[in-house]
Amino acid sequence: MIQFYLTVHMIEIPSSRDTDIASNRGAIRIELEILDGGALKDETGQNGMQQLLDVSLHEGPEMERAINRTDFFRLFKSVTRAYGFDLFLVFRHTQHHQGLRAHSDFLLTNLPESQHAAAALAMTSAPGDLLQLIHRLSTPFFHKLQANFFDRRGPAGWGKESRDFMFVPLYAPDGKRYCLLLGGERALPLKRETAEILLDSLRVFNKYYDKIITSETSPTLTARETEVVRWTSEGKTSAEIAIILGLSEHTVISHITASARKLNAVNRTHMIAIAIKKGIVS
Repeated sequence: MIQFYLTVHMIEIPSSRDTDIASNRGAIRIELEILDGGALKDETGQNGMQQLLDVSLHEGPEMERAINRTDFFRLFKSVTRAYGFDLFLVFRHTQHHQGLRAHSDFLLTNLPESQHAAAALAMTSAPGDLLQLIHRLSTPFFHKLQANFFDRRGPAGWGKESRDFMFVPLYAPDGKRYCLLLGGERALPLKRETAEILLDSLRVFNKYYDKIITSETSPTLTARETEVVRWTSEGKTSAEIAIILGLSEHTVISHITASARKLNAVNRTHMIAIAIKKGIVS
């Protein structure tokens, strides 16, 4: 049996928005020693502390307090970093014989918006009928993607010409199929770690489904979604709308995705045309 010994040090680090540290005093650095296997110490300073706090985010009270897209973005990011991955993508796919549509099928991701279309294309055109596997399998699996579709300046994991990505199928009470994609510069997880990733992913997704997805399945746009659609119709980018409304850019993108899905639009232009036709925007 492996035993652990923790040494806690009080240090000072700059405040961080992502970790909700109110001040730069009283943060901790933890040194972990495996008694029967030597010492394994975190000597990385600020980055080490950031990773430590991010890793525990989805296991703490933040899970119970999560109510909006920003909260769940941080929770999925926490799961991603906890297991050594760099990027995540939560997407919906109900028809395996149809390709993915980034504007309506991508729900939450830390992949830059400029690479969404390329990601959808890479999965749709992947050999071995990847989309059918997502429908057929109920356990995590690994599949190669031609990642040279992606901008090499993007997150680690997309910069290789071909590499394995992890796909975690997620099932919702409404019978629709969802999936979590994980990628990064790490070795493929073994069976036990794969099971842990599945459990953590399901915990976050189930709450995300209850709090966010169920409200998005309503055919009526929310007040915020209507606002975002109106600004989009005026030619504003996601980044510009984020500044205007005081939101994060990924939250704006999520509102656009939800709006496009409710209006059954294939892209932003189509969404705006439908919104004008329905009188949502003038």
